[in-house]
Amino acid sequence: MNKSKKTGKIAGILGGMGPEATARFFELVIKNTDAARDQEHLRIIVCNWPRVPDRTKAILYGGENPLPQMIDGLNILDRAGAELVAIPCMTAHYFLPELRKRTRLKLLDLVAGTAGWTRVNLPGARAVGLLATEGTVATGLFQKAFRRQKIKIILPSPQSQKKIMEAIYGKNGIKAGFSHGRPARLLREAAQELVENGASAVIAGCTEIPLALKPGQLPVPLVDPMLIGARELIRRAGGRLRKIPVS
Repeated sequence: MNKSKKTGKIAGILGGMGPEATARFFELVIKNTDAARDQEHLRIIVCNWPRVPDRTKAILYGGENPLPQMIDGLNILDRAGAELVAIPCMTAHYFLPELRKRTRLKLLDLVAGTAGWTRVNLPGARAVGLLATEGTVATGLFQKAFRRQKIKIILPSPQSQKKIMEAIYGKNGIKAGFSHGRPARLLREAAQELVENGASAVIAGCTEIPLALKPGQLPVPLVDPMLIGARELIRRAGGRLRKIPVS
């Protein structure tokens, strides 16, 4: 038996989109690994690559193409020995088909994984709300993935979408290091609108959102693709999962 089969795959995280979300994803992997000592954790290589241009600007406004920098980051992970990679940025998943053509690494799809998880774990959910960046909403990534699971996605109104973008990108937003106060309030207001419009759960469709919006703050489940993806990375890499998810 070769070394990979004996010890599991070396996992990689292509991060920096943004850095705090990357740190949280790494922490989720650690917290959800059933390990009693250091040596029982996964081997993980984190590439924090904040040089990647903004994905929403590229998709909607003709901004700089993020693909070259993302490929550079994947090449670094490849050379370092990673075999299986997660990208803790939902909008970046728009570029997943092209990235898969340009790397031999196995890339997890956190969007498809979230849709599948929702169908299995929230079987009564026929319509769920989406909190995400303008770029992610425009790509239809979540809409397509959930449609395949026969679940309808409810989108925010234009006014609520502005609140979401302000919470994430604003001067005192989450990407600037502010996860409490105004950003949290704006996200709660946008989520509440989705619930009032019939959402039986809300998807945290941007990796920054769970930094400010917590499950107990909503009257319906808050589905976290980061937590789902972290547990999938552990499973696919050959680690032992904690039975109860830890967020």
